[in-house]
Amino acid sequence: MRASTRPVVVPGRHQAPAPAVVRAPIWLTATFLACALAVVRVVLVSVVPYDRAVGLFDDDAFYYFGVARRLAEGAGSTFNGIDPTNGYHPLWLLLLVPVFAVAHGHLALVAVTCVSSVIAIVCARFIDRVGVHTGRPVLVAVAAAPLLLLGATGPAFFFSGMETGLLLLAVCWLGATYVRTDGFTAPDFGAVRARSAGALMGLVVLARLDAVFPMVLLGLLAALTWRRAGRRWVRLSVSLAVWPAVLLGAYVVVNLGVFGTPAPVSGQAKALGGSGFNLEVVGQFATAPVLFGRDTWLGVLAVVAVVVALVFPVSERLDAAARFGAVVLAGGVLTVGYYALTSSWQLWPWYFSAAPTALAFALPAVVARFGTRVPVRVLAASAVALLVLAATVVNGVRVAGGGVQRAAFIEAGPAVAARIDRLLPLGVPIAVGDRAGSLGYHLTRPLVHLEGLVNSAEYLDALRGGQVDSFLARRGVAFYGRGDAEPGVADPANRGCVRFTEPAQGAGAKASVVVCDRDLVLNSPIGDGASYRVWRYRTELNQ
Repeated sequence: MRASTRPVVVPGRHQAPAPAVVRAPIWLTATFLACALAVVRVVLVSVVPYDRAVGLFDDDAFYYFGVARRLAEGAGSTFNGIDPTNGYHPLWLLLLVPVFAVAHGHLALVAVTCVSSVIAIVCARFIDRVGVHTGRPVLVAVAAAPLLLLGATGPAFFFSGMETGLLLLAVCWLGATYVRTDGFTAPDFGAVRARSAGALMGLVVLARLDAVFPMVLLGLLAALTWRRAGRRWVRLSVSLAVWPAVLLGAYVVVNLGVFGTPAPVSGQAKALGGSGFNLEVVGQFATAPVLFGRDTWLGVLAVVAVVVALVFPVSERLDAAARFGAVVLAGGVLTVGYYALTSSWQLWPWYFSAAPTALAFALPAVVARFGTRVPVRVLAASAVALLVLAATVVNGVRVAGGGVQRAAFIEAGPAVAARIDRLLPLGVPIAVGDRAGSLGYHLTRPLVHLEGLVNSAEYLDALRGGQVDSFLARRGVAFYGRGDAEPGVADPANRGCVRFTEPAQGAGAKASVVVCDRDLVLNSPIGDGASYRVWRYRTELNQ
């Protein structure tokens, strides 16, 4: 007969009272701060001109927007209208499709920002739940301040148009569940609750596929904990793994059936040419994210906070939060290590959200252990909140005012796309490599992406096999564009012509594109010192 896992009340025995629930004043909660940050962002995107509004998003976000718009229009999963692509993380794209089904132009960007705002606020709500569960709500909110600041400023994890905000929401939801159930060890944590936690883990992975690393670590930690506690660890582990296995299995089956490849082409493109160990991304993890042009060193700070929190335990719930932070950080380290081994590409800000997330979960235990003489008081917490809000306003106004180097080429996208669309013959495809997001989204003619991030498995095969010229010829490409200041290399076989190498990123398979000075039909300077240039693409020169 199986013993019940429910706590048994013994008659006549005095029961300890439930611990008092400690709540912070509303203005000292992560939720309140997230609401304020969301208002700032929605107002900025709404009131600035469209060409400035696009600069508030990352260029890669427009790959998502383009595919979501095509899906909403019934054209299928494609960025350029020609090639099918799965170069995205699926959960964020699914949320964007309804947005682009009902909104267009400037309104679509406002709608995306509103969706991102809801995600940021709900994520902050789960952070506050961690504060309530640990009994240190103000301390947890203050520890989450770097995450919220970077969520709206600098990398803009929540508002860049990328999938990171959705990932953070799923992670913080899972983290609140982990802390509330004492690290999945509460007496009533049985198979049903394990399946629910597994479903959250599946959502984390669908939000960002490489989040499989921290989720595997979390599953291993849970299994080890259950085994040590004498629980039915095999049954609980299987229950925890059911939903992630089902969701990932369905993802692979759909990709094989629709796109002919089990993994996203964006990841495959980045893996071309990976050899040795890319130390650059390790340094990025230690110093990133960059805020106002300065390294934050949050990677190093997170490692120190996690190690200290694990070595010096404080209380059951704070220690559970610290362990979850350790899982997040270790997963982030494994993710960066994976890319260091398999890819020679540079990593972008959204790859480094693990460090501030880990700090939000682990730092409260450190402060509670060693900061008893310096308690978090209302005035100090209020000052932190005001500082985060002020930094967000200043950064938002600065970017929305134009002239910021990072956003210059994104802002130029709509105007340059309009000029390219007027080139004759109308409607024929153009091939572009780097900096193609905003440009391609605003074009009415197809854009074949030479980096391969939102192209097809067929394109990657052509790139590996040295057949990019044939691939472009079959699609009728008539123009070639770049968004940089590279002069190219003189082509010895054709006077007045130069060769460019595509893709520009990474050290993998490459293709040469030959264009001639006489075929330059557009040269539009960008505020960062580069230019958008377009040449007529001649098939006979690229064989």
